[in-house]
Amino acid sequence: MIRLSRKGWNNVLIFATLLMILLFNQSGRFLTDGEPATSHTLLPTDIPLMKLEFGAHQLERIGQGWRVRPASSLDEAQLMALVDHWQQALLIPMGEADLDTGIVVVAWLAGEAQGRIFRLVERDDSVWVAYDKKLFQIQNKTLDELVPEALR
Repeated sequence: MIRLSRKGWNNVLIFATLLMILLFNQSGRFLTDGEPATSHTLLPTDIPLMKLEFGAHQLERIGQGWRVRPASSLDEAQLMALVDHWQQALLIPMGEADLDTGIVVVAWLAGEAQGRIFRLVERDDSVWVAYDKKLFQIQNKTLDELVPEALR
């Protein structure tokens, strides 16, 4: 058996504990490297949405509700559904690319100094969105659900 003093054994235990912590932290990367790309949402669910800009129209949070400037034919329930569609849209990453055409929407989130700029286009019965020089396909929403005709 190895002869170590009490201080020596304490050092061995400390380094063994640090090694185990490092191993557990890195094990998540080992387990997920071989998996295919997963989908994620268009907007983060933990940060409140404050405003959506659709060109000349702005959808703004007012207390617990929403309003559109300039006024449109959409009522309060339709505006809340529109916000829900934006927060629940699931994305499939398609790689590095950008769209030259499409509908530009700027989403303003609480605590962020600049809005997130999205460019949406409908192709082959699906919606494609470009954000931050990356291209995504929206798998569970249509273009009319994300940008109603009244706001185009």
